[in-house]
Amino acid sequence: MKKIFALFLLFSLSLPTFAMFSIKGKIIDAGDQTSLSYVNVALFKQGSKKLITGVATDENGVFLIPSVDKGKYNLRISYVGYNTVNKTIEIANSHIDLGIIKLEDDSKKLGDVEVVGQAAQMHFDVDKRVFSVDQNIAAAGGSASDVLKNIPSVTVDDQGNVSLRKDGNVEVWINGKASGLTADNRAQVLQQMPAESIESIEVMTNPSAKYSPEGSAGIINIVMKKEHKAGYYGSVSAGVTCPDDLKLGKNLGASINYTSTKFDSYLNLGYRAMSFQGGGNTNRYNYVGSDTTSLKQDNKMRTAFSGLFLRAGIDYHLDNKNTLSLSGFGMAGNGNQNTNIQNLQIDLANPSVPLRNYYQNNSSTGDRPSLNLNFDYHHEFNKKGSDITAGVSYSSHKRDGNSIYAQRDLVNINDTSNINQKTVSNNTELEFKVDYTNKLTENSKLEAGWQSDISNRLSTTSGFNNISNTDIPSYYDNFNYNEQIHAGYLTYGSKIDKFTFQLGLRAEYMLKGSTITTKKGSTENDSIQVIPQNSIFHVFPSFFLSYSMPNNGELQFNYSSRVNRPRGQQINPFKNYSDSTNISFGNPNLSPQYSSSLELNYIKTWGAQTLSTSLYYHNTNDVIEGVHFLNNGVMQSTYLNVAKSQNTGLELISKNRLFKFLSLTSTLNLYYSNLDSASFVSPYNQTIGIPGQSNFSWSGNVMANFMLSKTFSGQITAEYDSPQLISQGTQNAKYSIDLGVRQTFMNRKLTISLNIRDLMNSDKGYQTTSGAGFSQTTSSYFHGRMFGLTASYNFGNMRPKPTDMKKQAASPDMNMDNGE
Repeated sequence: MKKIFALFLLFSLSLPTFAMFSIKGKIIDAGDQTSLSYVNVALFKQGSKKLITGVATDENGVFLIPSVDKGKYNLRISYVGYNTVNKTIEIANSHIDLGIIKLEDDSKKLGDVEVVGQAAQMHFDVDKRVFSVDQNIAAAGGSASDVLKNIPSVTVDDQGNVSLRKDGNVEVWINGKASGLTADNRAQVLQQMPAESIESIEVMTNPSAKYSPEGSAGIINIVMKKEHKAGYYGSVSAGVTCPDDLKLGKNLGASINYTSTKFDSYLNLGYRAMSFQGGGNTNRYNYVGSDTTSLKQDNKMRTAFSGLFLRAGIDYHLDNKNTLSLSGFGMAGNGNQNTNIQNLQIDLANPSVPLRNYYQNNSSTGDRPSLNLNFDYHHEFNKKGSDITAGVSYSSHKRDGNSIYAQRDLVNINDTSNINQKTVSNNTELEFKVDYTNKLTENSKLEAGWQSDISNRLSTTSGFNNISNTDIPSYYDNFNYNEQIHAGYLTYGSKIDKFTFQLGLRAEYMLKGSTITTKKGSTENDSIQVIPQNSIFHVFPSFFLSYSMPNNGELQFNYSSRVNRPRGQQINPFKNYSDSTNISFGNPNLSPQYSSSLELNYIKTWGAQTLSTSLYYHNTNDVIEGVHFLNNGVMQSTYLNVAKSQNTGLELISKNRLFKFLSLTSTLNLYYSNLDSASFVSPYNQTIGIPGQSNFSWSGNVMANFMLSKTFSGQITAEYDSPQLISQGTQNAKYSIDLGVRQTFMNRKLTISLNIRDLMNSDKGYQTTSGAGFSQTTSSYFHGRMFGLTASYNFGNMRPKPTDMKKQAASPDMNMDNGE
């Protein structure tokens, strides 16, 4: 052993000594002498384009390249917005200290290389389509609802209800979270959210098990702006809108952002004040034996609201692997609505003598404050993509409303009423979530997570007779609904040659219960209905498979299981008497509807042209539908699990760049739906049948973006929806056209946008429905044509924040290895 050790020592001492040296320095701004962090410092062998190593300066502008052999090198120092510095270095027998290196501002060069063109309106990710809102000129100065109206395959009706591929069972999220949005409050929140605060819209038609299975149609995720640029920067905006009736609306906005090596922070403010005119009519025929009566109802409505939208957040980078984030948004404002309704009911056998002829005025005022808070922690295990994110969020959406229903009969002058109805509601939700990603290899990863949602929906309604100055017991309702959902998921994905697959499984345990308090007399809490807690366990699998084809083609197949759970007005049995000719109420005995979704997608790219083809199939059990029936000649509406439905569709999306100034995004959705026949027993023990229905419909959307110069651009959006199937009837066809132009000044710091929404004043709803003993047609419109003018001004540093050198090492700019 001693001989071996001696030989090894002798051999080691006989080897030549290879010394390693270091290169260091400090980078500052040549103008204000401040330190520059995140500057890229790259080292190349002299005469070679092969990158040897690279680092980024720290928060003090200092860099250190360790362990460098003797030799001659080229050192390149680059930073966005500054002239690149190249230095020749020779390492002999000592370390190199370059001292202070000054970078000159490169604003002239930035102007020289400015690209004349528009960013992509839409791009495809693995599991979603992403639409840029910055490129949506027609929605400038509008709301989130206006933005969604211009997204292909997304529909927003005149009541603010959102649907995807003709299916209203869609989830709308904000920054990847539900944020307390429900079918009851979604329309108001989206109408108050400024379009300028939105960065993009993500559409996921078949999400994986990682995401909540709520919404059988999929998920629409609204991504709010959160830019990262060095230093401070922001913008201010102001605009006016003018509908056909010349009631001017206004919108104001401001944002300020500050970014450093340790902090990313932002504050956004928006104020909107709008006034719309709407209305509609209903023609209904009631059949009782051989008698037929007709009810004609005409209404005109004026809606106005004003509100403040505030959003703020801060990210604190503990180090380069750990980040704490605190963010949230809030809304505060009020609105009012005044509706005049004229009703005329006649017997067709004697039409000259009205059965009823009365006038009704409904006026309401209300406040809708909302709050959403998020606290998140993110840890990055490595640069390969392994990380963990944990967070807690809280949301509260309140409503405090007061409505007066005044009715006067023109036939029987003694038949008058004046009722004051007050409604107070509060929806709260607390969410805990942990997401873990382990990048096992370059081509495989494992994802796991846990999510718990605890929510409460409390609503209290009361009525008061203004004529007799007495309470109305039948108007009292206190609905208290509690729900918990606990879920865990696991997904595994891998790439093998040209195949990529992902398997996922999500298990959810739901616990729900409610208490309903009503009055049958003057005694408080006269009737209390307790719906006991009900637990439901369900597993939601998902599967994704894709194959990369030659010449930029990709074939995808995916499957997921999803659910639509009834909540809010759907399960609250309170009867709404605001329209005495159409009484509506919920059904607390509704069951969730479960669906299975299959999609086959093909994506092909030819240079600047892209075609996406999606063939999809949805099978849904226990479909929740709104149903109508007559009771003593009065129309009543509620919700039921009616039957099974099967929907099949073909969606074509084409992106085309024609010439240098025009790009088109076109969508065609062909849709076939089938709803099985069903029957139900009404609360009045009436057996009512719903015949089976099948329907073929289609919709098309074309968005044309043109750029006539580097400062002047425009957009035209046209949309058409063919007649489609609804419960007990059809929705008639409708179309709309939006257009907008944008002019920039002062090196794009000042922007002026002019747009017209619903140019042809054609975005109106028409429905035809029928059932046992009745048939009716209805039409409605919300605000019609709208003109808008918006001006915005950007200030501060408009350069993007540089990223870590290691993240850019593989980019074409940094990795210049083209061979020696």
